[in-house]
Amino acid sequence: MTPNIRSLVAALVGSAVAVTIIAVSATTIVDHRTTRVHAEQELDQRTLLVAEHVRAVIQTDVMLLGRVADHFAGRPLPAPETADADRKALRAMLRDADGVDSLWVYDERGDAVLSTAEERLGRFSVADREYFQAARAGERLFLSPLIWGRVTGGFFFVVARRLEDPSGVFRGIVVAGVPAGRFADFYRRIAGDENASVAIRKLNGDVVVRAPLPAAEPAKGWPTESYIQERLTEEAGVYERSSAIDGVARLYAFRRLDPEGLVVIAGRPMDALFAPWWSRTLLVWAVGGGGVALSLALSVLVLRAARREAAALRDALRAVRESEERFDMAVAATADGIWDWDLCTNKVRRTARMKALYGLADHEMGDESREFWDLLHLDDAPHLPAAVQAHLERRSEQVEAECRVRHKDGSWRWLFVRGRAQFGPGGEPLRMVGMMTDVTERRERELLVQAAHRAAEEEKDRARHAANHDPLTGLPNRAYLTERLTALAEATAPDGARQAVMLLDLDDFKAVNDTLGHPAGDELLRIVAGRLRSCLRDGDFVARLGGDEFAVLVPSACGAACGTLALAERIVATVGQSAVVAGRPVRLGCSAGVSVWTATELEPEEAIRQADVALYEAKRTGKNRVVLQGCGDGASSGRCNGTA
Repeated sequence: MTPNIRSLVAALVGSAVAVTIIAVSATTIVDHRTTRVHAEQELDQRTLLVAEHVRAVIQTDVMLLGRVADHFAGRPLPAPETADADRKALRAMLRDADGVDSLWVYDERGDAVLSTAEERLGRFSVADREYFQAARAGERLFLSPLIWGRVTGGFFFVVARRLEDPSGVFRGIVVAGVPAGRFADFYRRIAGDENASVAIRKLNGDVVVRAPLPAAEPAKGWPTESYIQERLTEEAGVYERSSAIDGVARLYAFRRLDPEGLVVIAGRPMDALFAPWWSRTLLVWAVGGGGVALSLALSVLVLRAARREAAALRDALRAVRESEERFDMAVAATADGIWDWDLCTNKVRRTARMKALYGLADHEMGDESREFWDLLHLDDAPHLPAAVQAHLERRSEQVEAECRVRHKDGSWRWLFVRGRAQFGPGGEPLRMVGMMTDVTERRERELLVQAAHRAAEEEKDRARHAANHDPLTGLPNRAYLTERLTALAEATAPDGARQAVMLLDLDDFKAVNDTLGHPAGDELLRIVAGRLRSCLRDGDFVARLGGDEFAVLVPSACGAACGTLALAERIVATVGQSAVVAGRPVRLGCSAGVSVWTATELEPEEAIRQADVALYEAKRTGKNRVVLQGCGDGASSGRCNGTA
């Protein structure tokens, strides 16, 4: 081989080596960036699902605690030794709650009253716990940080609700104990990785859930130089960091959960995420090295590398399909219906569980959005679209609404709908993901409670009316008259205004009872009551004092000159008209004693006494007449007698 040929071959081989290195490096870099982007997107989606799952679980726990609070509403908490019936009731509620370990009730001192885990009750107090102090201070609902259970011997967190009596006085708390691994197990199922980590923190940094678990209760607040603490103004984000617990480098995604005031942080080890990339990179470099060694067969090696890349792509697609299958299995395990609405195509992907909320099989509902809107109750039809529009215009953090939908059996079911949209770089809405929860049982229970309250109020009104009114005539009784007199005296005392009270007594009423019987006498009293009502002016008040004695209160009077005497005479004349009782005509007579007074002159009882004296005088001087006491019109409390 000539030097020129050797130089040409060397140049060709060198060029092939350079081209191979450049091509392999470029392929490796592009593949690394693509793998990183896909990993961030997938991790962000999984974090969004965990966040929605956390929101749904907390809502379920809140509803469970609401049922317990309703159970103890209106009655005192039981003593531990008499709490068997209540314990059975709480255990029945607990069977309907997925993932709640136990229910505990503590009194206003923090002492344990009862627990669904009877063998763990013992005698202890939670007065020093943060969630108890928050409830005592007036906070109705509290989500605790991660706690090491003194009784259970494991990590857990609690959802606590304040118990109050009808007047709002603190009576104690009810606590749902939740195992620490509740949300971690859900995330690891959908991530398909036992080394995946997840943490849920409050906005102040307190740990609620963390996996892997620490050796002791975590410190309060955010750790020093926390990445998320610096970015709480953002809704979500992705970052890379080594764990302070086990030292594993992970890719993390976080998402702020409003209005719950939580931050969900989910991560996967970098080694697991980039293991396929390392395999492909080694393969590419091996192929490239073989290409350098066998430059003459470069085209063949490139084809083989292409085939290997295609196989790697198929493996990646298969892994994605397996991940989606795990995701679908996790979705099927939840009690909520999940929906994914593509706002660009207006198509909706719905889980079988969501369709089951309508009583429909999977094939009975398609992917058209109108299939949801058409089943809305007419009264709710304007509200839910308005809530969706407000969120798409970024006037609300998320969609939250309760609405009624038509079930397959023709009934109306109440659903709690919540969702959150994703927006493009330009702020345009791209898709909306959310969940639906059947809350029909809670709404029906609330309606029953409201009906019971209304019935109780109506019964109070009936009892109040019966206590203040005469059952025979329906007129107010003596107690009601005294109450009105006292109130009128207090209201008019500063002004010096005059009032009048009339005492009326039927003349010879006993003869009616003796000759026609008491039923006839009762009928006659009802007739008199009706005639008295017909004589009253606006503001006047009539009452039956007992037997055949009645009273009329005139709130504004100034003696005979202002018509008080004329009113009394008209009443006597009207009552004295003949009547037919028990089929026989009866001639009535009526005597009246009137007292005109002011609150500064006389007490109400003294005014009644004066009217009684006047009534006695009317009876003594011939009956069927009116006698006035205190009828002077001057500023002084003059006294005169007038008769008619």
